[in-house]
Amino acid sequence: MTTRALMIFALLLIADFAAADVATDLDIGGEVRMRGYDLENMWDADSDQNGDRWSLFRQRTRLHLRARLDRGVTGFVRIANQHWGEGVTDADAWEADNKSNKLFVDAAWIDAPRVFDLPVSLRFGRQSVMYGSGFILFDGQSQTASTSTYLDGVRAGIDIADAVRLDLLYFKDQENVRTDAACDDITIGGAYFSWTAGGDREAYVLRRRDEAGGKDIAMVGARLKGAAVNVLDYEIEGAVQRGDAATGRSQDAWGCKSEFGWTIESAPAAPRFFVGFTGMSGDDPSTPANERWDVFYGGWPQFGDLLAWTNLNLGPGNAVAGLDPGYATGSTTGGEVVYGNMLMPSVGLEVRPRSDLGVEVSYSPMRFHQAPDASDDLGIYAQLHVKYRYSPQLAFALYAAMLEPGEAYGPDADTIHEVFWEASLTF
Repeated sequence: MTTRALMIFALLLIADFAAADVATDLDIGGEVRMRGYDLENMWDADSDQNGDRWSLFRQRTRLHLRARLDRGVTGFVRIANQHWGEGVTDADAWEADNKSNKLFVDAAWIDAPRVFDLPVSLRFGRQSVMYGSGFILFDGQSQTASTSTYLDGVRAGIDIADAVRLDLLYFKDQENVRTDAACDDITIGGAYFSWTAGGDREAYVLRRRDEAGGKDIAMVGARLKGAAVNVLDYEIEGAVQRGDAATGRSQDAWGCKSEFGWTIESAPAAPRFFVGFTGMSGDDPSTPANERWDVFYGGWPQFGDLLAWTNLNLGPGNAVAGLDPGYATGSTTGGEVVYGNMLMPSVGLEVRPRSDLGVEVSYSPMRFHQAPDASDDLGIYAQLHVKYRYSPQLAFALYAAMLEPGEAYGPDADTIHEVFWEASLTF
């Protein structure tokens, strides 16, 4: 489908709503986002090899239509496209979705509030699903570099009281071959409880099944976020995993993510100092269980864009495979981000020199939880984020990151780096 065909399709939808006189409120909008990248060594840590030396433009275009109807019913459709430069294509199906000029349905859902006049809402269809900071549940069919973040399925929300809600979830991540013999489905389901008065208090029970890999893992976790005496803030999350791993072994893993901040509001630029710690267990091959953390649906760039690139499931083509051969054993989908076996303390600083300008720097010494070889030293990870809000609709951003490889990479590893600038317009 060409861009012209997409526009005609959207106009026909609008005309149809107007003719039927069913929409009480109609909204049309979109997004144009352009990035310029300089990336090197994210997969091989070797400056003499050019396969992962990229200098390119990446553009994402999205157009949506939202209709609010009688009784609060809402329908939403979003068409999207992403391309890397001009004329970049790939024969492989998942890479073609990510690199070509192909248009795809990025979202298509129906909201029905107060079903049977009860405090129950339903959302059906293709939707982005994010809870908390996205540590365990955000991205879905993301493929390489977060082309999209959707899951297909049903979500039921039960409003138990003011600011108290229970969500019941059932989604399909992959359903490629629709025969009993294929057994290739990947599904996610469970319950997510949230109480948001005076802060975030959340608890969840989730289950992810991957029939192709023989994986059936249950996760139980909790998250707390809040502030104390106005200048101190905190966010703490932890979870454990049990069940059957994709390796044919039982699953026995843990993961955690935390951050503590202190803001000096009276100082120029209102600096916020923060410390954090992220841990995801690794596997000890001498034990009968698999202790490697399964990323579930937290495989988006939540720890910075560069770390997402270095942890892509590329099989043996990724340098991480040489350091930690089991890094992608829990994944049966190429191009997924598979964080795991990682300990990452962090310190950083955020400042706001102007109300429309934010700057953040962070420093993280990284280590393996279970060192597959002699050293567990992954290296030093440093990041810079700058965002300038030019107007309510237009924002500019700059991201720069460097991973200085540690002893685990060996003495000949070269610096891994990424820089991109971004212009993003929403309307």
